[in-house]
Amino acid sequence: MQASRNKKMIIMALIGALLLHFTPILAQENNLKVADSLFTIGRYSDAKNIYENYFQNHKKYNPNLLLKLAFLSERANDYTQSLYYLSNLAQLEPTVPLLKKMNSLAETHGLRGYEFNDYSYFVIFYRRYGEFLPILLLTLGVYVFVVMLIKIRNGEYIYKRHKWAMVIYLVALLGLLNAPANYSTGIISNGTTYLRSYPSSAAPVVERVSKGHKLTIIGARDNWNVVFWGGELVYVRKNDLMVI
Repeated sequence: MQASRNKKMIIMALIGALLLHFTPILAQENNLKVADSLFTIGRYSDAKNIYENYFQNHKKYNPNLLLKLAFLSERANDYTQSLYYLSNLAQLEPTVPLLKKMNSLAETHGLRGYEFNDYSYFVIFYRRYGEFLPILLLTLGVYVFVVMLIKIRNGEYIYKRHKWAMVIYLVALLGLLNAPANYSTGIISNGTTYLRSYPSSAAPVVERVSKGHKLTIIGARDNWNVVFWGGELVYVRKNDLMVI
């Protein structure tokens, strides 16, 4: 009898824990349905508030949600937020129409960092197939390395330039594998942001820029991000950037 009672208590406790876990999730999903209904009937401001709250609390980069947030932000003439949501979408599903849209919106407002060029096509290719590229290159490297070992074992001569080429190849592969973790992008969020020559408020100002520009972040020091701007390395405060 006691064992049966304990078993029931354990089951009830598990059910309670599951309810506590899933109830907030179900509530948020219901909120999204409400937001979708508001969006459909044209109550954009109310829908935008719910979408933004969901995005901030969950950081779920759902393509449909990002598209709606970008549309609503552009409709409210908040082009910086619109580009922020579109840039997040480009991280998930980069397409030519999307990149062209970002470039067009940026050109309208005189913003840099959204240029549509050959590099944009490379980004699309890398985002779609990038996870397979290191595997392919690593497989090729292992094959070449094994061939060189076999030649050494058989006493065949290996030219020095081939050895150096192998070393350079492996170093480049290592850099490729680490690149996604070391680099990111950010959008300037403040109306007047100072880019400085070194990480200090007392450092000389390289340039004063407005919000909306997109920068490549290559590192950080204390409260500062190290970014590329105009072909040179500069520093910008972290709270002046929305990191993508």
